[in-house]
Amino acid sequence: MKSQLHRIEIRNFKAFREFALDLEGRHLLVYGSNGSGKSSLYWALYTFLQSAKKPTPSVSKYFDAADAQNLLNIHEQDEATPMPGEIALSLRDVATKNVTTYRISQTVHGTHKQPDILKGDLASDFITYRFFFGFSHFRNSENFNIWPLFEKEILPFCVSTGGQVPLDMWMRIHGGNPNPSGARGLGGRTSYEAFRKKTEAFAAVLPGIVDAISTEAQRFYDKHFAADDPAEVKLKLGVTTLPSFKGTNQNNRQFTIPVIEFGIQVGGKTVTRPQSFLNEAKLTQLALCVRFAASLVNLHESDLKLLVLDDLLVSLDMSNRMKVVEILLSDTFTGYQKIILTHELGLFQEFRRKVGASHPEWCFLRLQGSAAKSIGGKSEKTEMQRAEEYLHGHALDEAALCLRKAAEDMARRWREWVDKKSVPPGTFYSLTENLRAAKNRLVTELPLDILEKVVESTPKAHRTLLVATDDTDVDGNVALDAATKGILKSKRNRLRQAFTGDHDERMRRIRLIDEILACTERVLNPAAHSGATPLYEKEVQDALKLIKDLEVSLSP
Repeated sequence: MKSQLHRIEIRNFKAFREFALDLEGRHLLVYGSNGSGKSSLYWALYTFLQSAKKPTPSVSKYFDAADAQNLLNIHEQDEATPMPGEIALSLRDVATKNVTTYRISQTVHGTHKQPDILKGDLASDFITYRFFFGFSHFRNSENFNIWPLFEKEILPFCVSTGGQVPLDMWMRIHGGNPNPSGARGLGGRTSYEAFRKKTEAFAAVLPGIVDAISTEAQRFYDKHFAADDPAEVKLKLGVTTLPSFKGTNQNNRQFTIPVIEFGIQVGGKTVTRPQSFLNEAKLTQLALCVRFAASLVNLHESDLKLLVLDDLLVSLDMSNRMKVVEILLSDTFTGYQKIILTHELGLFQEFRRKVGASHPEWCFLRLQGSAAKSIGGKSEKTEMQRAEEYLHGHALDEAALCLRKAAEDMARRWREWVDKKSVPPGTFYSLTENLRAAKNRLVTELPLDILEKVVESTPKAHRTLLVATDDTDVDGNVALDAATKGILKSKRNRLRQAFTGDHDERMRRIRLIDEILACTERVLNPAAHSGATPLYEKEVQDALKLIKDLEVSLSP
């Protein structure tokens, strides 16, 4: 990603009357209740990127009050002098730090055929909850034909094949009318023949696209979801009816649209109608695999790559949602600037906890307000930030309570880090349990006998002398073969690390945990605040420093 989304400005568009957000290249996690503008933000970004490949009239109509397809804010339009509708995105070059702003409105089409926006449109991916509803709306008696969903949600993002864009190939034939001008004679026959060839060309590339997505979807499912299955699940996406065209005139023409069917096998047994056998959560898992697979096989190179998700996980329970959060934060989607929108506060909080509330590469935002008045973005304060505010206002009990919440969150994340696995959603461990578990893990990684008898009794300045500073003696030992020399040098290097940096850092973390455990008896224990002895400001300041140190220590 060489170019990042730096600033978003939206005026008089859908739910927004006037909205601005400085992202400065960060990922964005947004919480907002229904009607707070989440989907409007999604469609503003989508409309902006799509506008690069559209003719000017197809863009200006969205901002033209006289056009029936306008997307202007109806409340702003009631004003005596409404603001002109506009979407403006500022992109910043990562290397040069130069910022370029592009605008679209009724009179300005600044994105038109701009290479950066065109490539960004192809490389970016927009996924909304509609895809998953479309995956589960079939009646029990229906075949699982996802072509209508594929046409709208996947085909627009498919990579070029043989120099042609699949969506463009489909758009040339999708209406099924080979002779829209009504030409007669040779002209008519030529139009029909040309249409047939265009249909055959699209029919030739479609199966390869679908098969590639199917293969990647199975791989994705096996990697992320298969572990908990009682029986092996195999999924398949395939073109069962190719697009075709027959006929030579208006009376005998026949156009067949494609059919793409989805099916599964469970424990080797074919399930012909998955919607009648699987629950909604499992169907959503499979739909996620198909949709993410489509993204992964259709990777485009671009300086700007956005991954915009709108209420993506609404059909999953919290356990499965957190699996998807881990996927989104993994190397799978490295290179994308992520914009995650949700109306569920619980998911927002869990996602933020997983990222780390003070992570410099993320912006956490709550949308508030209404389309009738105004919608603004409020940065969600962390418990640490609230604690500092309370401390500055001398509200010590409130500051201590926020510190307790921050410590619980960090201790849980630290436990996950040292255990190398997530704490399952719904599982509760107390602050002291999490801290002691993390301490025990750190202690088990210390070579205690050596450290106590050798390292601790050696002045820090002399510890590097405990092991040879180079491997000349090993290299010059003719009795050792090359493999043995390599093993010895590797182990010797590990000892050097243990005697110096590793030992000191682990001991520092253990001492930090002990200090925080001591804090839990008064400052971080809400029950203690009701006693006769009040909290002292110095106690809370010291606790704040310890919790900040704990947060820094979360980095490996």
